[in-house]
Amino acid sequence: MPHALKILEAVAIGFLDAILIVAFLLAGIACIAISESRIAQSHNPESAQAGADLSELLHRLALSLKAYVRGLLVQDAGRFLPLLAAIISVATGVVAFAAFSFGPAVHLADLNTGLVFIFGASFLAIHGGVLARGFSVKGAPLAGLARNAVRAASFEGAAALALISGVILAGSISVKHVVEAQLDQGAWFFFLAPLGFLLYLASSIAGIDSVSRRSIRPVSQDGEQPTDSHTAFRWPFGSLGATIHLLIGAGLAVTVFWGGWLWPFASFHDHFAGTPVELLDAVPPLAMIAIAVYCRRVASREDDAARKQLMTIASGICAGLFVVLAGVLFAPAAAIAAVHGAFWFLAKMAAYIYGFLWLRARVPQFRFGRPIRAAWNFLIPLAAINLICVAAALVVRERWDWSPTLSTFATTVIALAFALWLGLHDVSQTTAYGVEP
Repeated sequence: MPHALKILEAVAIGFLDAILIVAFLLAGIACIAISESRIAQSHNPESAQAGADLSELLHRLALSLKAYVRGLLVQDAGRFLPLLAAIISVATGVVAFAAFSFGPAVHLADLNTGLVFIFGASFLAIHGGVLARGFSVKGAPLAGLARNAVRAASFEGAAALALISGVILAGSISVKHVVEAQLDQGAWFFFLAPLGFLLYLASSIAGIDSVSRRSIRPVSQDGEQPTDSHTAFRWPFGSLGATIHLLIGAGLAVTVFWGGWLWPFASFHDHFAGTPVELLDAVPPLAMIAIAVYCRRVASREDDAARKQLMTIASGICAGLFVVLAGVLFAPAAAIAAVHGAFWFLAKMAAYIYGFLWLRARVPQFRFGRPIRAAWNFLIPLAAINLICVAAALVVRERWDWSPTLSTFATTVIALAFALWLGLHDVSQTTAYGVEP
């Protein structure tokens, strides 16, 4: 009987953890959709999609689900394929975030091969998006589907090589060990392999465009069914894989290059006078109350009822988080490290995603040939050269006692010189590729 109770307890905890991860993914998807629309509106108000509010987002999703059910009732067997692709994307997102470490002891599975496992799940997520995008339009050519898959795979290869630069510095592919290595070395790997992070960011932006950027149309806002029922379900499921891929990619970037759950200035341990609370421990609750006040002020100035309600809800959530983070200050040190570690991990993810979307909105999209040429003639060779330079910097630090700043600067200059040579060589041989219409 005690053995059966332990099994039931483990199953219940695992089920609860899965529900929390799904809720996190849903919240991330909604925030990314809203942020992307706001950034697009600020960059190009005429072409930005309308309906950046959560209510409109849920309304479109409901209409799309209704269109999908109608497609099943008319015996359209192909309507199951977008749903299958979306299931693949969501499942990979769940298993990937189960392997992440959000804090010193906040993780579901501490895998020795965590980075490989997560990157593989990310690869499946973006290809789930490719399948959804291809199957969401009736009569879509198979060649276009294969072309997008090849493009995504090419940039995923460049991103993998960029991540390996962090693995070389850490000497491990365990998520926990990679973060701990950055703590032991006293610097995030972004400062020791800056070119690796930039290559990873560029590859992620270019790769995700093959899934979610071109002609993904939402259902009409008037609630009527579109003439082609296959396009009705395209908006939520055609971009779901790309969104989950972005979330996983942000987690990988934060873990490998931005210190994971480590807070900035992790070596600073000054305390408030007469208390065991460190000065930096006060940053998370102060940040939450500042955001809550800001959202409340924005809500008071909004004329639109839906936006006002959305900002009011956001203010309430931030106020609740302030209470939690402030209350944790009086808990044991292990609880403070766990909760605040998760805060810094999610805050870094949010900063990365915002920068990713801001850059992506300002990068033009070219026809198929030019991105593929850039991947194989520039990004992948440069990522390989960067690996050699990072390994060389590590060797000179260990054998000849070079400082991290000097070794990183010297090897980065060498890698940039190769990048300049590759760029000039590619430009001299590149034919004209136009921008996507």
